[in-house]
Amino acid sequence: MQLAVRAGFVLLVAGLVSGAAMIVRGTVEKRTGTASRAYEVTGFIRDFHGITLHGVLVLPALAWCLSRTSLSEATRCRLVATAIVCYLLTAIAVLSFDLATRT
Repeated sequence: MQLAVRAGFVLLVAGLVSGAAMIVRGTVEKRTGTASRAYEVTGFIRDFHGITLHGVLVLPALAWCLSRTSLSEATRCRLVATAIVCYLLTAIAVLSFDLATRT
């Protein structure tokens, strides 16, 4: 559980930073253009933002579910670590896609 919570908080911070980046870009765009244009361009990393914010919920939930099984502690830790790596790789892939398709 401790590993899942720590990784979840790292992902949460990444989500907060990406949200702040969207706010900064939207504020600059609104001051130099129109409000509708600001809404168009601020969501360029919204998928990454959403995925990383939910990591703090998903990973500990997985650890909690695994703690209710008869698996050994070492096996549960390996499964949680594998899930964390998969979640991070997914977040990186989504960020790459978001940045490649931004307007």
